[in-house]
Amino acid sequence: MQMFEDHAFSGNPIDVPRGWIWDLPRRPVYFGTSVTSIFRGLSTEGIQYCFWRGYVCVRGFDRSTRAPKPLITRLHFPQSKMTKAKNEE
Repeated sequence: MQMFEDHAFSGNPIDVPRGWIWDLPRRPVYFGTSVTSIFRGLSTEGIQYCFWRGYVCVRGFDRSTRAPKPLITRLHFPQSKMTKAKNEE
């Protein structure tokens, strides 16, 4: 299942008391710029398991303009930036 990050709340998250959500079922969410980047190196069975057990998020969504947005860096650090940071060290 695919989900979208709410762009407005990513920069200013809502404070939700832990007790409200503690007993809800938990599922993993995989963030990245594409499904390929998220699941690179996994076997077919590993990828299937991720989809069966969790959610995939590859972009944000701006509710006011109804337009897709890239994920904020806090949720996903692009591979191109990681390579650049390694080279600068």
